[in-house]
Amino acid sequence: MGDRKWLNDRLSMGVKLGLENCREILSRLGDPHLDFPSIHVAGTNGKGSLCVKLSAASSSSGDVTGLFTSPHLITVEERIRIDGRPISPESFNRLLDMVRKASQKAPKISPTYFEATFLVAMLSFSLSGVDRAIIETGMGGRLDATRMVNADLCILTTVSEDHSEFLGPTLADIATEKAAIHRPGIPLIALQQSDPGVIQAIEDAAGKDLMWWPVDISTPKKWDSYDSLVGAVAAYLNWNSSSAECTWPGRSPNFGKDWVEGVTTRLSAAHNAESLESDLSEVTAPTVVLFGMTRKADLKATLSPLVTEICMDRVFPKVIFTEPNSGRNPAVTVEELSEAMEQLGVEYVQTEAVKDPLKAFEIAGSMAREENLELLVIGSVYLIGDLLQYVVERDGLDLWEVLTAH
Repeated sequence: MGDRKWLNDRLSMGVKLGLENCREILSRLGDPHLDFPSIHVAGTNGKGSLCVKLSAASSSSGDVTGLFTSPHLITVEERIRIDGRPISPESFNRLLDMVRKASQKAPKISPTYFEATFLVAMLSFSLSGVDRAIIETGMGGRLDATRMVNADLCILTTVSEDHSEFLGPTLADIATEKAAIHRPGIPLIALQQSDPGVIQAIEDAAGKDLMWWPVDISTPKKWDSYDSLVGAVAAYLNWNSSSAECTWPGRSPNFGKDWVEGVTTRLSAAHNAESLESDLSEVTAPTVVLFGMTRKADLKATLSPLVTEICMDRVFPKVIFTEPNSGRNPAVTVEELSEAMEQLGVEYVQTEAVKDPLKAFEIAGSMAREENLELLVIGSVYLIGDLLQYVVERDGLDLWEVLTAH
């Protein structure tokens, strides 16, 4: 069996929380995760954006910096970046082979897809001699594979409804799981929370190591809201630069703005109620919305912000539903989206249902151009990935250059 097939077969395992598999395989590999200090970031929303900004500041300070994030848009290598650039397929294959062989020693261990990519990242960072790693948690924190890294600083972003089937039914339960990235004696910077149960859970987890960080309301754009925190981290770690200038492919402002000729285009990987509400609230000009997402435990609750925004503000005159092609979980069908919107009381907004995301993108772009509207592509990160792959092939772009973050 080839290494890539072995990795892709991991997808059928789904989610398996726990540290035992990675702890043992890392030991067999010589504990590469202990060869460098890491900043470990958890939270419901914003953690990927914060991680890439921290990576940019670390690299601009002269440190060779490893960045581990998930999921990926197009290719698995983009989960593992060194100084902002995804590692090469050749490097990934070589390191994946090492991980597979280590897992197959007696007693045999079957890591999940996420665990396997995390293990490849740890090998890559160790063998590349990184000075610092920035690590985004996959899910939760307490039982996430990334909990194994040697963190000298931990950061917790927002806490909202997120994977409750794994992390617990209440916000306090979810906060407890996420705040468990804290290590005794290691600072935990937590974004200021409003829910009393969440506040208590974080304080219980971190104790005297906790530092609350105020939500930055001085900037109108969510993308810029973490810049002051990056500056504080730079000062704490004695970096000589606090510059957070970077591109976060598929997520940062202006990425994809020219994908449709003559139409201002925005991309948003908002996939839960909190992030949808935040990103939709930033839209001010009349806009066509192209929306598609993968399955959620509570579809109506997730869609509620979309319904609220389009019903309260006529800035969204047209909505097109589609279905992402990629991703571990199946897409919510356009029929299900249409039915849910009707049940939630959306009547006057013109909607269309186009299963093929590439065809939906072309229709949405043409509609926006003809009616002098802007275009917002929003929903699953996998929808963004489908369209990015299409644009790269359509325009003959260099994929690795497009995927480089800084």
